[in-house]
Amino acid sequence: MNIYQKLVENCLSLARAKKTKRVCIGINYTVVEIEKEGVGIAHTILPERNFYENLETEVNLWKSSADLLIKGYLSNNPFEISVGLATINAILNNKKNFLSNTLKGEIISYLNLSDKDEVLMIGYFESIYNQLKGKVKKIWVIEKPWKNSNLNILEIIHKIKLAIITSFTLLNKTLEDFLELTKEIPHILLMGPSTPLIPEIFKNTPITWLCGNIVKDSELLFREICEGKGIKSFLKSGALERINLKIK
Repeated sequence: MNIYQKLVENCLSLARAKKTKRVCIGINYTVVEIEKEGVGIAHTILPERNFYENLETEVNLWKSSADLLIKGYLSNNPFEISVGLATINAILNNKKNFLSNTLKGEIISYLNLSDKDEVLMIGYFESIYNQLKGKVKKIWVIEKPWKNSNLNILEIIHKIKLAIITSFTLLNKTLEDFLELTKEIPHILLMGPSTPLIPEIFKNTPITWLCGNIVKDSELLFREICEGKGIKSFLKSGALERINLKIK
């Protein structure tokens, strides 16, 4: 069973008999609120140009069974995938038992990096890049589309102390591929608002930290997602808070 299937299987039991209160598929992020539970977000997968796949007319997201939406994470429909992961994160966001083991804020300040270290970023994080610039020897960046990159990870892997992998790889299902390539790197961070804060799913992987977010103001978050805003706005307004959960 792969990581994606484990996420679904683990969260299905938590989602049974629960219904969504509201759902919004925004241009940047998707947000799901579960009745009497939590709120979760995930990146919205936008279909490729010249391709558009609607949800079927009989699919209703509001007042829907949460476990049904979670199963959609394993589908081929980009919107069902985004809604599915956001629903998973909504279920997990209400489970605060992990908070005693977390660090808040930017993770870089907690890591022991020097000017001799090299860092690999799979997905570009501007704020993290700016923090690392001048502090480490080299920052290698692979941006979307992944397969078009001229950078061969295997050629530089021996030099890398820290890898930061965007949690968008959970949406396009490339995370396991990247983990196979980076498994020898000492520190691997899975980062971004799509990150599920559930360490047991990742404890047998090379990932050492889960760097995600918890929802602090659901009303504000829904409004900002409907307005097409992004992570900078969510953090500045207080709708989200950064959370870093150490796995190993």
